[in-house]
Amino acid sequence: MTKKRVTVVNTKSNGDVEYKVLNRIDEDMGLLKWSIFILFAAIICIPFDKCFGTVIVDFIAAILAVIGFGIFVYLVVRSHSLGNSEANLVVNAINDVVIRDADRLKQKVLKIKFCSDSINSYGVIDEEYVLVLLQNKTVLKYPIRQLKRKDEKYNYKLIVGKSEVCENEKQKGQIIRMSLIEKTRNSPLFISFATWSVIALMLGLGLGLVYMIYKCWHCVENVMLIFVTMIVLLSFVLLYGCADKMLPHNRFCDGMRYVMRMPLFILSLTKLFMPSITILVTLFLMFVYSFLPVFTVVVIIERAGYDMVMEGKLFILLTIPLIIATHGSEFICRIILRTSPFTGNDHHYQLFMRELVRFVYTKGNLNFVIYASYFVFLFISTFKSFQSGEPLLSTGIDMVVAKSFLVFIACTNMLDRKKSSNLESGRLLSLFIKMMIVHDDEEWRMKRKNHQLED
Repeated sequence: MTKKRVTVVNTKSNGDVEYKVLNRIDEDMGLLKWSIFILFAAIICIPFDKCFGTVIVDFIAAILAVIGFGIFVYLVVRSHSLGNSEANLVVNAINDVVIRDADRLKQKVLKIKFCSDSINSYGVIDEEYVLVLLQNKTVLKYPIRQLKRKDEKYNYKLIVGKSEVCENEKQKGQIIRMSLIEKTRNSPLFISFATWSVIALMLGLGLGLVYMIYKCWHCVENVMLIFVTMIVLLSFVLLYGCADKMLPHNRFCDGMRYVMRMPLFILSLTKLFMPSITILVTLFLMFVYSFLPVFTVVVIIERAGYDMVMEGKLFILLTIPLIIATHGSEFICRIILRTSPFTGNDHHYQLFMRELVRFVYTKGNLNFVIYASYFVFLFISTFKSFQSGEPLLSTGIDMVVAKSFLVFIACTNMLDRKKSSNLESGRLLSLFIKMMIVHDDEEWRMKRKNHQLED
């Protein structure tokens, strides 16, 4: 049975109306995580241009970007649709109460509007209410209160049937007359779009910085320029501290303070890169802790005299690290959180860095990214094989990726099924030992004899 997104729960005799709205916060946050991971995967494809060819990498990156952006658009449209459904229900539910109050005041109702005020630009709800515009320009306000219920699938709200005259000019302006800019700015669609845009911009800035450093790393002069710039900016921190204490307060010296404060403002902008850098460092450390142990074992085996073919090494280095990173995610995440820069407590933002690591690096998130990556590769590889009879990369590598995906699926299913199995090592060993040491004593014979008589 399909759940109703918005529905009236109860209408009371005093005019109060209780209704509920479908709670999709957890689901939306989950889809947001997938969108972020897919967009990251699209950008990470850039360094592989030289290895696999520009056309192939660009094609894969374009598909990932379309999928990631499509999820984002879907979230925005669905959020806007749910907001419209709630507004329509509220207006219809309170219509009889509004007409009654208007008749009592001998006025006609010109307009009824559901309003929602936000604390900030991220869409955090501060107050919800219904505004009613009467013929004499009086604006009535019907508050909407949040109700606490055990049902977490819905948000329960109460429309208070007793009105009050709205004296807040800002709130009155929402129904009396609003410009196109104000309508756009206060619309749920714009708020949602602005929220997702801020997230995408912050992630894009960080990835852009990393890409610039990657491009400049091949040139010694560019690397030196980056380090010199950072040292000069940091030196202004000490210079500004000393100058602020020594210089007197007049127009000229205050102007010098303003000029010296500009590099400090530029340094403060580096905080915009922190979310992206945090996620990139998390992915790098995850790769190190899952790949390097397997790579070390492969090197030791080869040094011991066992010659492994290239496809065999690629299969092991592609499959086992992914299994370790996915199914050992809780253990590796704890190790990452104990690694610099996530261990410090000198600044408040470090607490949120650790929360971001826990939010991003989970078994479910990584599983989704791996399955999506395998799906894209196998789809393109299979299509090209049917279309032209040629492999995507090479016959051996395409086969390695396909077999690696099969092994990953088998391992994932095996470990997931293990939770529902009844193979307890302690119980099994106990049965083994009892079978070896037990003997037919007189007490056992009596129990056996009594059991046979009862049968």
